[in-house]
Amino acid sequence: MSIFELNPVGTTSALGREIRLRRIMGADGRLMTVALDQAVPRGVAPRLADLKSVFDKIVEGEPDAFTVFKGVAGHLLSGREKQLPLIIKGSTFCVDFHPTYDATIGQVSDCLRLGADAIAVGISAGSQHQVAMLEMLSAVTEEAHKWGLPVVCHAYPSGELWGDRKGSTESVVYAARAAAECGTDIVKTWYTGSAEEFRKVVDATPTIVVAAGGAPAHEPIDVLNQAAAVMDAGGAGMTAGRNIWGSDDPAGMVRALKAVIHDGANPGDALKLLG
Repeated sequence: MSIFELNPVGTTSALGREIRLRRIMGADGRLMTVALDQAVPRGVAPRLADLKSVFDKIVEGEPDAFTVFKGVAGHLLSGREKQLPLIIKGSTFCVDFHPTYDATIGQVSDCLRLGADAIAVGISAGSQHQVAMLEMLSAVTEEAHKWGLPVVCHAYPSGELWGDRKGSTESVVYAARAAAECGTDIVKTWYTGSAEEFRKVVDATPTIVVAAGGAPAHEPIDVLNQAAAVMDAGGAGMTAGRNIWGSDDPAGMVRALKAVIHDGANPGDALKLLG
């Protein structure tokens, strides 16, 4: 009798991890999530001052999951009939005070207590604090996997040591690959400007890769074009924040992105889903 027959996946944490990933990604293995972890790293945007109101609009579009800090999860989810998969952000930077250091502010135990489907932590590759963040990511990943919890790494080459190479395809490849080699299940990283360049990131990263939505776009079609390029490059999807909750039609923006990511819709056709 083999070890796998003695200890099948159904009696190990691997099953919990598989089930939670399936909740987040669905049957097609693609992902469209909304980031609401904005206030600590970038300040309280006017649209997010009334967080519950904008969240209600986002929920109408039915994203695959959303990311928040632990302290607001109950404020948004308690008492709802329909629940969305929840990702708890376990670390954060701050553009004004510690831009290249992600402080640990959430634990695996918080995620389990709150019923979350994954924990997300960030690293600033190329930062003078990179060593500490890689140690943090590895420790969180080991603990999370012990309890069947997937890990999402926000892997950005935002460190000051890159110089003029920060944001290059080379730097994004490095950040994404470092996260994968630390054992993360999903890597969220910067978009590199084209399908051709982002494919280099996907090809070099042996785990699921999604793109960050980035800075506010000039027009909604720009966001949809980026999502289409990510999918053409072999990415698994996209996480957007400001380009969804900052939209005039957050629910419509979610639906349009889902159409591109899950259904392969042309961005121009998906744009019609906006009000």
